[in-house]
This record gives sequence, C-alpha cells and structure tokens, in this order.
Amino acid sequence: MTLYVLISTLGEGIRAVPSVLLPAEEAVRYIVVWQSEGQPLTACPFELSVRSDVHVEIQEGRGLCRSRNAAIAAAIAQMEDPLEDAVFLITDDDVCLREDAFNRIRELYERYPKLDVALFGINNSVTGEPLKRYPARLTSYAHRPRCYYPSSVEMTMRSRVAQIGLRFDERFGLGSEQLCAGEESVFMTEVHRRKLTALIVPTIIGSTDPKTTGQQAQNVKTLRSKGALYGYQLSLPLAWLRSLKEALSLAVRKGISPFGLLREIWWGVQYIRK
Repeated sequence: MTLYVLISTLGEGIRAVPSVLLPAEEAVRYIVVWQSEGQPLTACPFELSVRSDVHVEIQEGRGLCRSRNAAIAAAIAQMEDPLEDAVFLITDDDVCLREDAFNRIRELYERYPKLDVALFGINNSVTGEPLKRYPARLTSYAHRPRCYYPSSVEMTMRSRVAQIGLRFDERFGLGSEQLCAGEESVFMTEVHRRKLTALIVPTIIGSTDPKTTGQQAQNVKTLRSKGALYGYQLSLPLAWLRSLKEALSLAVRKGISPFGLLREIWWGVQYIRK
C-alpha cells in the first residue's frame, strides 16, 4: 500500500517543507504543491531537490483548496495503476509528523479494507495536548461528538475517494475570494452524502501550532463562511434558523448587536445557494 503525503505550501513556506519529511521509505511518496501568491518563487530547497520520493508542483496564485486539489490530481497522475489501493495523507508545511505515523495509518486501512476516510488525531505543538477533544475510541463520522469539527491536517483517504471525483470545494477555505473556512466540513458532508465509510481515529500522528487567522467571531469572512456552511448542509429554512441562533449567540458573548452579524452570516447562505 503506497502512501502519498500531500503537502500544501505558499511562497517562502517552502523553506519549512523539509522538516515535514520523514526518512525515505519505498512505499511513501511526497507531493508538494508550492503556490506563488503572485510573487516570484525562489529556488526550491536543496533538501527537496535531492529526494527522488518528492515531487514539487508549482501553482500560480493562492487558495488552500486549490492547492489540495492540485496535490490530489498530481498523486493520481503518479500512480502506476489507477486501481491501486493507495492512501492520501493531507498535511501542511507546519506539521511535524510522528516517526510511526505512516505505520499507524497503514495498519488502520489494512485492518478495515472498506474504510474510505480516516481522521486521525493531531497534538498542539505548543501545549503537547491533543489539538481538540477527540473521542476515546474509533467513532463513525456520522456519530461524531457534537463539538467536533474536522481539520484537513487530520485527514487521510483512500485513493478511490478521489478517483470517484470527490474534491475540496474551492469556494471555501483560506485564500478563496469570499470565504476563509469550512472546506473540511463541506468535504466530509460529501463523504457522508455519498455513503462512504469514515472514522474518527484517536491515534495521534503528528503535531502543529494552531493558527489564529480568521478565528475572531466578528470577522466578516468567518461569519460568511459559517453561513455558507449552513447553506450547504441545510435546507433554506433550517439555514435561516441556524444563522439566527448563531448571530444571537455571538451577540450575547461579544456584547454587540446581532443584526450586523446576522446580515453577514445570511450573506454566506445566499452566496453558496446561488
């Protein structure tokens, strides 16, 4: 079983990619998508150029979902057999993988041959604690804990998931035109709708320093992303009720008027339902 490690990086972030790589293994390939963000790119680090197991794909512009999708396409193109039972691991240039991460991933997929997607645990590299509260045991994504939201750096999938056409929605995520978050939940919504098998796995495979970009509740793009996610997942009446509830909750917590919050959240609903 070949494991493809799909790494997204932007501009000078390429300098951090060598620290993500583990010692070369016969059945591990790295796909690095290096986005330019409209700026001239410097030379690729020597540590990457000398590794035959590393493929660097240069992509103009920016957009995290664009990068993820380009990495998936590049991995599929590298597969000698389109029906190969391979696994894709989604990660970034700021993730530190455990030395046994690949073995842990392979063992799970070999144990469950019908498994399509697995969301593994990631530690907070600052505190050493799990990044979020993970279930204590293997849990179907359909029965995920109420406050659990997926992160792309937790995500692994069999190559067949990509081969049936499932991709990240490029309207969502960092670097998109109007929205800055929600792409993982949208992806997993499609996994569920297509009746694919997905598990949350409490096994830790790496660590990262949590980002704070876009996490303020009153940030316009964040509010619009919330609304877009409601509009994507729910009927229009339910999306309205969820938007109203969210606006009121945020208003109480922040001590501000709910009307501006509701306007931006509902903008996101309408944007994604066009």
